[in-house]
Amino acid sequence: MKKLFIFLTAIVLATGCKKDQPQDKADLYPDQPASIPSSSAMATFQSNVAFYQMFVYRFDPVSNAWTNRIASHFSTTSATDPTFLGFTNPNVPDSGVPMFDMVRLYSTQTGTTNIRTVKINVDQVLQFLPDYIGAKTGVVKVKTQDVVLTKADASTFKIGISGSGTYSEVTKIIDLSITFNEAAIGGTTKTFAYKLSPTAIAL
Repeated sequence: MKKLFIFLTAIVLATGCKKDQPQDKADLYPDQPASIPSSSAMATFQSNVAFYQMFVYRFDPVSNAWTNRIASHFSTTSATDPTFLGFTNPNVPDSGVPMFDMVRLYSTQTGTTNIRTVKINVDQVLQFLPDYIGAKTGVVKVKTQDVVLTKADASTFKIGISGSGTYSEVTKIIDLSITFNEAAIGGTTKTFAYKLSPTAIAL
């Protein structure tokens, strides 16, 4: 009888310890991120002031190094869905942004590197989904779509974009992998890595 009592007591204690122990990492970081976009991430990476731009860098596989800051990479809160970050230039009529260095990457096709000529403006590009509700880290959804580029002769063509990434509100860094679909200009696909931050990054 005494042995049975000791056995039952051990089971009760073990159950209590299991109940009180911290959650496993797998419980805290589910396979799928939260489905509700993070407003705190938007506040970290976007400021709704005229001509706001993050520090944006592209990794160049030819030089095997990060580029200098991509200038005039103006970001905006989407006018149609405020959970999305867009890249537009609403402050200069008939202008645009160099989004992900596309103005330079496709200068052979456009005949220019002038953002005012190429006129890239995309209202919805990035959306931040936290690892779990309240998390300061998460994944970045890159909206799959065609981007319109204007040539020097005023004709246009489209390049498809897709991708994914991660973000941290602690380090204030976004890491992205962007794939360009060049089927419309007779190409295949190209993929580049990018880093974005509200502050300069030493690379």
